Amino acid sequence: MNIFVIIVLYNPTEEDLQHTKHIAEIEAGFIIDNSEKASLPNKIGKMSYICNKKNLGIAEAQNIALQKIILEDSESYVVFFDQDSRFIPTYAKDIVAEYIKIKKEIPNLGLLGPTVLNKETGKEYKSAFHNDAENINNFIPRRDVISSGSCVDINTLKKVGLNDSALFIDFVDFEWCWRAQKLGFICGITANICIEHKVGSNEISIGNHHVIISSPIREYYSYRNYQWLVRRNYVPLQWKIAQGVKQFLRFLYFPFVVKNGIKHCKYMILGFKDGILNRQKIAQ
Repeated sequence: MNIFVIIVLYNPTEEDLQHTKHIAEIEAGFIIDNSEKASLPNKIGKMSYICNKKNLGIAEAQNIALQKIILEDSESYVVFFDQDSRFIPTYAKDIVAEYIKIKKEIPNLGLLGPTVLNKETGKEYKSAFHNDAENINNFIPRRDVISSGSCVDINTLKKVGLNDSALFIDFVDFEWCWRAQKLGFICGITANICIEHKVGSNEISIGNHHVIISSPIREYYSYRNYQWLVRRNYVPLQWKIAQGVKQFLRFLYFPFVVKNGIKHCKYMILGFKDGILNRQKIAQ
């Protein structure tokens, strides 16, 4: 059995690099860097480092590593990390062990994620529109799973396929889960393993609802990709409706409650337009 870790970097901080170096001493796999300049040697610890010298997006960055890993034997497992995810040294082995245990009861297990905690507040990230199903031995089926800290086996990956690289960044992990579910796989998270992660760059509260704020350019990909995904029949109807309502409301209130809200809205409009026209350009 082989475990491969994939870490995607983009303009990493020194802390991100130090954490990555530490993991590379423990785990095998690939570090894929979307930065313009390389910051690590081609081989560091047990991991290979590849610098793309431009931002290809998280979907393509992961695909570059997956295309190499997928040639390995069928007993291999892949664990995904973002550069700002923080976890204990045994994390990869722990999540793979959990995956193997759950798959004995759920043979059609797809992507398994951890319980993702906001590393600033310590609270779990949960959907405001989608309720969890009853958990089975601490496995909680989820319609969509965040990529960071998640695990999948090579056989499942071969059946479902690689990421949709055209999506670039937003909804990449969700789209993969929905595609897997169309093929009969069950994705979900385990309550037995946690990881600290930060979704977005900021967060505001409106009543009891917490709104994640990303950079303006992320709004472009969110709005563009939604227009693409809403046309696909395997994308859940509930998500299409909830996300559509969410994006409409964000456009209305962002100018008044978010710093640089007008700039956010400009990227929303551009993303919406390019999504309608099916343009696959990369926003700058």
